[in-house]
Amino acid sequence: MLALILLALLTGCQSTPASDSNRLYDHLGERDGISALTETLLLTIAADPRIADDFRGTDINRVHRMLTDFICVIADGPCNYTGDDMANVHRGLEISSTEFNALVEALVLSMEQRGIATGAQNRLLAKLAPLRRDIVDAPAQLSPELRQLILGDLDLYRYSAPRADQGL
Repeated sequence: MLALILLALLTGCQSTPASDSNRLYDHLGERDGISALTETLLLTIAADPRIADDFRGTDINRVHRMLTDFICVIADGPCNYTGDDMANVHRGLEISSTEFNALVEALVLSMEQRGIATGAQNRLLAKLAPLRRDIVDAPAQLSPELRQLILGDLDLYRYSAPRADQGL
């Protein structure tokens, strides 16, 4: 009898295998929730004058579908993203850090509007953050005209800083 009680107690103490319920995909509301989040995000972007023009002339239905698939895959969902990598998708668009940050703000606002828990928001943002380097273009070199406007006749190449041995 004692052996049966001990066996029952030990069986109750075993850890259960981790379930899929901790997947980000589930916390985002699965495919339907991610699709709704994407729709809210696109509407938020359309209302933001800092970035709305970046999406003018695009096939917004395609953007919705591709972004939904992309987020679904990033969130470990059972989806299939068939688009290009982020570097190729954004190549030549000259997206600035300011525009990128505005889009991140729009995403956070959209997740808040959809009632997504802060922990899930942070997990999604952490998965998306490394993509920044593929999306934001390096700053362009100053054009000769802009350089002249900013620096005037100042020739920085002939300038040398005062040295300590010159008494300055």
